Amino acid sequence: MENEAGCGEVLRDEKGVTRSLFSRPIKAMGSKMAELMAIKTALEMYIGMEWHVKVPLTIEFSSCVTMEWLLERNYRLWTLWNLFISIDRCINQLVRVYFAFDHRQCNDLTDALVKAG
Repeated sequence: MENEAGCGEVLRDEKGVTRSLFSRPIKAMGSKMAELMAIKTALEMYIGMEWHVKVPLTIEFSSCVTMEWLLERNYRLWTLWNLFISIDRCINQLVRVYFAFDHRQCNDLTDALVKAG
């Protein structure tokens, strides 16, 4: 089905050790929406594990567009507004957050999770 996608993320601690991961199928309208949904899920897991009060979070993006949407509200699609609101609420709970661009071929574990979705 064209609206189905895989969603997966890896949560690592400050030393880069994998602490949690997830993968699941989702209903998404394109890869950008799928990446946003994965970020939202990862943020919720991170907060649920209570890391948000102790450890800074680095969010790695495989899409420059997705990163731009989160950093610059004027570029956000109104059709995804509720998703952005949920992500913003999570980010506002973090002690510190960093954003980084990650070339897709460098993130083999996340790719494998998405494909397994």
